[in-house]
Amino acid sequence: MDNFVTYCSINKYHNLYTRASGNIVVFTLPCIGYILSGEAEFLHDGKTFSAGEGDLIYIAPETKYYSLWTGYPDIEFYSFNFNLTNISVFMNYRFQILKNFPSELLDNVYNRRNSDFFEMMSHFNILLSEIYKRAKQSTYNSNYKLIKPAIDYIEKNFDKKIKINELAALCNYSDSYFYNLFKEATGVSPIIYKQNITIQHAFRYLSETTLSIEQISEKLGFTSPNYFRTVLKKYTQKTPKDIRKK
Repeated sequence: MDNFVTYCSINKYHNLYTRASGNIVVFTLPCIGYILSGEAEFLHDGKTFSAGEGDLIYIAPETKYYSLWTGYPDIEFYSFNFNLTNISVFMNYRFQILKNFPSELLDNVYNRRNSDFFEMMSHFNILLSEIYKRAKQSTYNSNYKLIKPAIDYIEKNFDKKIKINELAALCNYSDSYFYNLFKEATGVSPIIYKQNITIQHAFRYLSETTLSIEQISEKLGFTSPNYFRTVLKKYTQKTPKDIRKK
């Protein structure tokens, strides 16, 4: 990978999240997270990602996601923000969780943060190369492109009823082939994907606005505020009040 690191911020956090919490996050630079202890669920692009000890999370710049952390008082993780001369090599990998990633690759960088800069950068480049190699092997990325028209449609019409045959037609596939391809690419069915997108918008409205529960419920296409509360609780284990407290 012919590239150069132009900026790197290296941190290790312990108990940053003091309770199970929902957090809306957008980084302006690429970010690498690595969970040393604790667990987290990430809501991004209609899909729920689970991560725990030993998992690495790569997040592209300007990628909005929501995180739900558990494990207090033992939540501990690395967070590396960086920039490259050619960030485009990572542009196909908006949000990746790489399971059972070798911790020594991150330890080698963190333990040299206050010593020789060039030695630290050498280890950081080794880390980036391994992330790039593993991300390329993910089937999520190649199949995702095939269903992109359906993804775009769902994201623009998450508050409306959506039919499988309409989504399949957008991608020029039969209903059954599209359904299987969609599930292989995202890990969930189109209906669950739509539901997750709705939950993401619910987090945004609850965290960033003063809209009432009734107004949010209507905007998200729910038949009633009570049904909205039920769905939110089912998918996040939180009530609207819990999220607004944050």
